[in-house]
Amino acid sequence: MFKKNSNIPFYIISGLIACLCIFIYTSPKFERIPPNIEIPDITYWNLKWNVPIRLLDSSGIKSYKVSFIKNDDIVILVDKKVEDTKTDIEFNLPIPKINIVDGDVLKYKIEVTDNSKYKFFLGNTTQKEFEIIVDRIPPEAGIIAMSNKITYGGSAVVVFFAKDDNLANISISNGHQSFVAFPFIKDGYYVSIVPWSIHNPTFKGRIIVEDKAGNIKRSNIGFARYSRNYRTSNLTLKDSFIDNKIASVIESVSTISLDSFSSRLEMFKYANEVIRNNDENMVYSKILNLDLKDLHQINVFKPLKDAVIVGMFGDHRKYTLNKEPAGESYHLGIDLANVKNAQVFASNDGVVVLKEGLGIYGNTIVIDHGLGVSTLYSHLSEFYVKEGDVVKKGDVIARTGATGLAFGDHLHFGVLIQGVFALSTEFMDSRWLKTNINDVLSEAINIIENR
Repeated sequence: MFKKNSNIPFYIISGLIACLCIFIYTSPKFERIPPNIEIPDITYWNLKWNVPIRLLDSSGIKSYKVSFIKNDDIVILVDKKVEDTKTDIEFNLPIPKINIVDGDVLKYKIEVTDNSKYKFFLGNTTQKEFEIIVDRIPPEAGIIAMSNKITYGGSAVVVFFAKDDNLANISISNGHQSFVAFPFIKDGYYVSIVPWSIHNPTFKGRIIVEDKAGNIKRSNIGFARYSRNYRTSNLTLKDSFIDNKIASVIESVSTISLDSFSSRLEMFKYANEVIRNNDENMVYSKILNLDLKDLHQINVFKPLKDAVIVGMFGDHRKYTLNKEPAGESYHLGIDLANVKNAQVFASNDGVVVLKEGLGIYGNTIVIDHGLGVSTLYSHLSEFYVKEGDVVKKGDVIARTGATGLAFGDHLHFGVLIQGVFALSTEFMDSRWLKTNINDVLSEAINIIENR
């Protein structure tokens, strides 16, 4: 007879224990990943806006607790058991009902436990402690000097101070767009040239200063606003113009075959809308990485000697083809002409940020002069600079031409203020430039230096 093996019950029990361990280890009900607590990365709080707290766990959240700690005493603000299985819970951080003054440090502790059966059915628990400093005092801000007026389509300058121990953001608004304010002369002082876009019928200048707690100080800029009438031109397109000039523009910058267009109207719309938009986006992409260097004086711009104006800024051009509307455009610069292939000059120091053969604009150079001021030179026949070159006042940068959508040899000259095309003739007028920009900057420097 065989001897009975007394170890069999032991093996069975061991096997069952092993299976149970494997089950516990692999079962989602015994998951060991603790809950996640998401807290905004903030240091300061004005108690006016909500601070969202988010709790996440794949097995569901069983309970959570929010406590306030002061002088080692713990006050429970929230103690909640979650009846429904929720994997994602969001709530606003509660404000303790105590006397709170600016500068107080609020210390919080958040605990959350999930529905896992891990740790003998107690679940996984996560704890986080963090502090927030109370700040309900808005920043200080005030204007030091500014232009007296701004003209529709033009620009003006403002110099101001902004003060707060926890400054977060400073910007300028014209009521439709926001602009950068540049550091000026000393810490706490800022300057911005503000454009009134020809596309915006109204202008409301405002300085906006925000601190890290979310307190905001808004100060109106009281420029006197002057209206200005811009010409509207009704232009009739000819078939020969589209077959020659427009076709040439499309072929110069596009891989689209001319045969793919179903009509001359479609060709013109593609050039006037798509290619023009691509040109302007290329320009914007190069100049909106703003140079933070100071610019305390601007020289009058004279890019072409003895020039004759042959096209005005702001001209609203409406096109028709075979008596049908074909689109519209705005002339966002001034056209200057002299002799063929005339020299083009840099009037202010700067850095070449674009040298490109574009479609509508043709061969184009853009120079960043600092303080958000850039100038554009288009329809060029020759380049004498490349991207990254530093140019000085009086340098010859190119020669005029008829590249792109140009009728005859000329220079299309544009001024951009932080990406907005502004009235070019203002910056070509020495008296306007002195009164509205340079004298204001000089006055501000004098005030700041003597404070």
